[in-house]
Amino acid sequence: MSNERKKALNTIDTRGTIDTDPLRNFRFRVNFSKVGSNGVFDSAIVNFSGGFQSVNGLSINTSPISYREGGYNTTAHMIPGMTTFSPITLTRGALFGNDSAITWMRGLFAASSGEGLQVSDSGNSSFRVNMTIQLMDHPQSSTVNNKPRMGFYVHNAWIASLNYSGLDAQSSTLMVETMELTHEGLSVAMLNADGTAYNGSVKPNGFI
Repeated sequence: MSNERKKALNTIDTRGTIDTDPLRNFRFRVNFSKVGSNGVFDSAIVNFSGGFQSVNGLSINTSPISYREGGYNTTAHMIPGMTTFSPITLTRGALFGNDSAITWMRGLFAASSGEGLQVSDSGNSSFRVNMTIQLMDHPQSSTVNNKPRMGFYVHNAWIASLNYSGLDAQSSTLMVETMELTHEGLSVAMLNADGTAYNGSVKPNGFI
């Protein structure tokens, strides 16, 4: 067992320190990368990566399958069935000139209507992206400075819905843009301060 893990687990006889505190859920950043050698975001991917107000839907669900076996009629056996991943919802303030979300949705609509994807200058046709959500270390840490310690890697995501907050002349709130992404897989990784995989954790390819 690593010294870092021993320190994290040794919380019974000592008072809590910054090393044993849970990570802050407000210290995160989101990055997008195209799948394969082409993609809708060849020119707009930079505008998508960065800050979001909130990220929700980071969950994995496996449905159980019940079956009965002759000779064991009093109880049912339970085996794992299909695994599904909840849609991920990202919320941010609408920024002037940042039209990445509507460009993505427009390209997806063109594909579903049979017109093909014609939203990038190079004519590429993929609308899927991989997404990395990095949860950063504590800002008070003296040994680590703004390093990711936990993260989520989302595989083959594409935009399923796009919503904007309502308009109200009597309100002083900001215009909010909400995207819902459907995807095909979610990997979770724990990282050491130097970016290597934490003991027992698996670091996905391309994570950091």
